[in-house]
Amino acid sequence: MSNHSTLVNKVFLNITALLFIFAISACKKEPPETTTPVVEAPDTLAKPAVVTIEENADISQWDFNGDGEPDDRITVPVVEGSGNPVEDGIPGKFTITFDDKKLPDLAVGCCNPMPVGEGDLNGDGAAELSVFQSPMNGCVHTMTTYTFRNGKWKQLFEPFLVPTGCDEMTKEELEALVYKENGKVYFMETDVNDENLKKSPKEVKL
Repeated sequence: MSNHSTLVNKVFLNITALLFIFAISACKKEPPETTTPVVEAPDTLAKPAVVTIEENADISQWDFNGDGEPDDRITVPVVEGSGNPVEDGIPGKFTITFDDKKLPDLAVGCCNPMPVGEGDLNGDGAAELSVFQSPMNGCVHTMTTYTFRNGKWKQLFEPFLVPTGCDEMTKEELEALVYKENGKVYFMETDVNDENLKKSPKEVKL
């Protein structure tokens, strides 16, 4: 065999060996790094949102314990939620608190409560408190009316739904959702089949 053939064979064998080594190295991939997912805990108690009531609030509308003083100094501390509550997120928690500590806190859940002083609806000498709340998702709100009785907040009647079509409601519209007329209490029921979401009064049996 010529020297040239011998050299070619040596080069071929060397290249083959290198390719073999490269193939083995390629198969020994390092396992991908694994990381532990970090789940952020919900925030602790956030700064309270102060609900602004008119400076000269009508005592009869806001005197919830019947002591002759308006209970219109209200704050709403919030425990912030995270994510979308409808998709396994954590909803926020809202609580209505009063400067008058004779009135206990009122936990109302989620979300964005707006208090409305209703005046004396049940004739017990003290005003009732309605809470208009946003939903966790969508545009159908709720309205719940409470009475302060025997040192506790209790629902005066069943909460009702308030579809809004995602439009904001004015203060006057909120105040008109529950009212008393000629000794009877009414709430405004929404016709969900009406494209304008027409409302009509429905009597409440107390």
